[in-house]
Amino acid sequence: MPSANRLTLGAVGDVAFRGDVDDCCATHGVAWAFAPMQEHLARADLLFGNSESVFLPPDFPMQELDETGLVSRLPGPDLAAGLRAAGFDILNMAANHVLDAGALGLDYTRACLQEAGLAAGGVGWSQAEARQPVVLERNGLRLGFLCYGEDSNWTLGHTSPGFAYYELNAVIEDVRKLRPQVDIVVVSLHADLEFMETPSLPRLHNSRAIAKAGADLILQHHPHVPQGIEMVDGCLIAYSLGNFLFNAHSSAYMKSNGPHTADSYLLLVELDASGVQGFERIPCRIPEPPEQRPTPLTGQAAQDFLAYCATLDGYLGNEELVKARWREIATRHLGYMLRRCGKMSPERFIEEMVGRLFLTAESRSWMQEILAMGQEQWDAAHAEDIPYRRPNCRFMDDWRD
Repeated sequence: MPSANRLTLGAVGDVAFRGDVDDCCATHGVAWAFAPMQEHLARADLLFGNSESVFLPPDFPMQELDETGLVSRLPGPDLAAGLRAAGFDILNMAANHVLDAGALGLDYTRACLQEAGLAAGGVGWSQAEARQPVVLERNGLRLGFLCYGEDSNWTLGHTSPGFAYYELNAVIEDVRKLRPQVDIVVVSLHADLEFMETPSLPRLHNSRAIAKAGADLILQHHPHVPQGIEMVDGCLIAYSLGNFLFNAHSSAYMKSNGPHTADSYLLLVELDASGVQGFERIPCRIPEPPEQRPTPLTGQAAQDFLAYCATLDGYLGNEELVKARWREIATRHLGYMLRRCGKMSPERFIEEMVGRLFLTAESRSWMQEILAMGQEQWDAAHAEDIPYRRPNCRFMDDWRD
C-alpha cells in the first residue's frame, strides 16, 4: 500500500514513435514498446516522460507533411492509450519537434493525451497558456510541473501556438509563484546542443539558479545521451535523461552520434513533503532492430553503465572541464554553420542565417561562448607591445579585396 505523504516519482527521457518503432507497434501493439521495462515502470507512483514526437491528425493534408519530422502515423488515441497503460501520468510537450505537424499536430497530440487521462505540459496558444503549471496529487502530495523548451532552429521564435520558452527569468518567476501552492515543484527543460556528455556552462549555471529559486526536481532532456545528476540546495538536477524509446540504431543521425544514444535509464526519485529523499537509476539500453525498445541492463552491463553515470556526475563538479567541452562543441557548431553558409550572398545570409544564429536562444547560447573566446583573443592581442608597427589589420591568410 502506498505511504501517505510519500511517493516514488519515475522519469524517463525522449519517447518517440516513428519509423521502426512505429512499425513494431503497428504489428505488436503499443504495449510492445514498454514491455521489457514494465515491471520497473510500475514502481513509480507517478511517471513522467518527454514526448519527442507528435501524432498525425487523421485529416492532415499529406502533401503538407514534412517527411523528416518526428511524426507518428499510428492512430493517436491508440498511442495515448498505450502510454497511459504503460503507467505514464504526465508528458512534457515543450520539445523542439512539437510543431513537426504544425498547429494541427500539436493540438491533436495534446487532445489525444488528455482524452487518455494523461497530463500534457508546456504548450499552448500563447506563452501565458504554455507556462501554466500542471498540478497533480498523489499519496497526499501536490506536485506542480513546469515545462519549458529552448527556442531553436525548429521553432524560430514562434509562440502561437508553441511551447513555453526556456528563459531563466521566466522560469524563476514561475517557480517562485508555484512554490507556495504545492509540496513539490518539478521543472522540465528541453534544451541545449545534442550529444554532449556535459551540459553547456550556461545550462549548468541556470539549472543551479532554478534550484536555488525553489525547485525540488529538474528533469532535462534533448541531448539524446545521458548526462550527470547533482544535488543543489536539496534540489535534484538530472541534466539529461537520454533516449528512452527511440530509433537509436535505425536513425543514421542517432547512430552516427553514438555510442550512448542507445543508453538511458529510468530515474526513480523518492519524495515526501520536505522534498527529495533519495534516487535510483534503473539502467536500460535500446538493442539493435528488431528489438529497438528500452530493455533493462543486468549484471556487468548494468554495473558498467552505473559506473559511467558516476563519472558523468563527477564532471559536474569540474567547471573548467564543463567549460572546455562547451567551447569544443560551440567551435564545432560554428564550423558546421560556416559550411552551411558556403558562398551565400549577403541577402540570402540575412534571410536564412541571421535569425537562426543571433535570434534563437539555442544559437545565441553557443554564439555568446564564441564571442567570449574571441574577446579573449582580442584582449591578448591588445596586450602585445607593438612599438614598430600598427595593429595587424589583415586576415591571417593575407586575404585582400
